[in-house]
Parts: sequence; C-alpha cells; structure tokens
Amino acid sequence: MPCCHRAGRLAGHYKFGGRSGGCVALLGVVKLALGLFLGTSLVKILSQFPVGFLGMMLFFAGIELAMASRKLGSVDDCFVMLICTVVSLVGSDAVLG
Repeated sequence: MPCCHRAGRLAGHYKFGGRSGGCVALLGVVKLALGLFLGTSLVKILSQFPVGFLGMMLFFAGIELAMASRKLGSVDDCFVMLICTVVSLVGSDAVLG
C-alpha cells in the first residue's frame, strides 16, 4: 500500500480504470505533448477547469484508499491503522492546512 502523496494519484488511476503501467506512460506522453505544444496557454486552459470536478476526483480517490481498511481482520490491525493515522495527521501539515 503506497503511503506518500502519490498514493491518491495511484488510487485515482485505479478507480477510473487504469490497471497497468501503460496508462501511466500514456498519461505522461499526453502531458508532455500538451506542455510542448500549448506552452504557457496551457495554464489558462487549466485555470478554467472546474474545481468541483477536481474535488469529486479527490473524493473518490480517498474512498479508494480508505477501502484498504476493510481488509483489516483484527482489533490489533485497526489499532495500528489508527495510530498511523494520528501520527501522520499530527506530525504533518495536513491538520494545519
């Protein structure tokens, strides 16, 4: 289970149908082509992207990551998950914003 800031991106790829490394490679090629061909005008295009849609994608990626907790079989496993969650929230800027 990936536990870094890229975990949400990985969960998002999986949730929206990306099941192989090829989808990540294709996404990289598309982003590279967009950057090369559109340049600075890409910023204007991306600034018009609806924030609600991005929030919805983040929500579903979070649900996908939370689904891993369904596979915990004992109270000890749940306790370890709770401790890791508390440490990551208290020890990072996530609580502070």
